[in-house]
Amino acid sequence: MPVVRVKTLGSLYTLLGKMEHEVEVGDGADVWAVLEKLMEMYPALRREILDEEGRLREDHRVLLNGRDITHLDGVKSRVVDGDRIAIIPPVGGG
Repeated sequence: MPVVRVKTLGSLYTLLGKMEHEVEVGDGADVWAVLEKLMEMYPALRREILDEEGRLREDHRVLLNGRDITHLDGVKSRVVDGDRIAIIPPVGGG
């Protein structure tokens, strides 16, 4: 089974208590399947990255192997063993 490495940054790192996560998914899985599995592992993540309709929040960026998934097939972008996903929450400051 493919293993995808997920990096959670910023406030998500604080929420989950670690930055790197290994997620095992089935063959032919996509980014959404990885996110679903990660949300099963960390239920608090769901309310942080999904909007009220259950879609990925627009203010969060998800990168697949360094490329924003909005420039690929979105959450339907296929993943293979060894892929890397980064979830980047909005950053505030002043």
